[in-house]
Amino acid sequence: MPSLRKDRGNAWWARVIVDGRQVACRLFPPGRKKGPEWTAAKSWEVEHKEKIEAMLKQGLTILDALGKLGLEPSPLLQLEKPQRRIPTASERLLAWGEGYLGHAARIMRRQTYVEKTTVMKAFFAFCNAEGIGRLEDITRPLVYQFLASIADKKGPNRANVYRKNLLSAWNWGMDYVEDFPQSAAVVERIKPFPSKRTHRYVPPEEDVIRVLQLAKGQDLVFLLAAYFTGARRGELFRLSWADVDLPAGRIRLTDRKAGGGAERERWLPIHEELIKALAWWHDARPCEVDNVFMQTQCGAVGQPYRARLHFMNALCARAGVKPFGLHAIRHKSAAITFVDRGLSAAQVLLGHSRATTTDIYVRSAGLYADQETILDGLSKSGIGRAVSGLLEKEMPLEANPEAFCTQGHVHDMLH
Repeated sequence: MPSLRKDRGNAWWARVIVDGRQVACRLFPPGRKKGPEWTAAKSWEVEHKEKIEAMLKQGLTILDALGKLGLEPSPLLQLEKPQRRIPTASERLLAWGEGYLGHAARIMRRQTYVEKTTVMKAFFAFCNAEGIGRLEDITRPLVYQFLASIADKKGPNRANVYRKNLLSAWNWGMDYVEDFPQSAAVVERIKPFPSKRTHRYVPPEEDVIRVLQLAKGQDLVFLLAAYFTGARRGELFRLSWADVDLPAGRIRLTDRKAGGGAERERWLPIHEELIKALAWWHDARPCEVDNVFMQTQCGAVGQPYRARLHFMNALCARAGVKPFGLHAIRHKSAAITFVDRGLSAAQVLLGHSRATTTDIYVRSAGLYADQETILDGLSKSGIGRAVSGLLEKEMPLEANPEAFCTQGHVHDMLH
């Protein structure tokens, strides 16, 4: 309601009050109450209050709203501390996606970051097509619909990869995005899509030997390092000479598999043949650089590897064997270690924090024996052979009921 200001020559003072605070004011010419001047002041109050309240609902601050309307803030408002701007629902949705990818770029390897970018872009495109602009509108049925579309187009295994990445992104948002829905059930309670698991191809020893026989120079040293350490490709790409202690016969591998993106390192003893190979390469390398393995083509000599495309395919083709990659050599090392020394030794070789991860490797390679093989092994053991002798002693080949029981009533029943 406009107020009469006698100190201003009987002018009408219009004020906009929002949440009990005067946010803007304006003087109108003097005149009679409810006359044209008073009515103009009243209309100005109502109109601007409605506009400001609408902008506040959109997430703008008082000062932003006043600026958009071209109004000077009330002197009382100017004395208050600036308000923290509350992001809109759509801005929080975008902040979640951009924030999570920024987090991935900081602490994860490039390949992992690219995968997560692909998943988030696909999910946001789906949300846009469905008219979803708020985090609160992302429901379990909606996420299932998105994952089902991925399963239809790219298969259940790929849909499960998308599910895993979305769940990681959602859990990150719960921790680090303000006003993020605090329930992981939106993604977590969607069960993985059933998929047919096939054994990962692990090359036979003779095929690995044929490939090694064709490898020359640095390539041979690289493959020997992969075999004798069970290292991941990235671990070998990052390997520096500071990680190689030839006199002590040990090597340091680093990864970010411990969780949270923290770097983890482990020192391993290295085989005497690998010590010879690394010592030779240290002296024969074309230039002295910190990284152990390097590019040798013109214009990039000495730079560390980021990828080695077609390297293994070319070697396998020349050797005339079924193609396998660098990761298959890691699986082969794990398979040999598992068969000879068991799951625990394979876990140490592979650098897994949990034996369950190693177990997945073992099962994917089809290394667990079937029931017939297990029974055959049990029968060939010392216990198995002893049991056979015991049975021959206690259970003669010719049926003799008295050998089982000498109780009279049982003997009568058998006859």
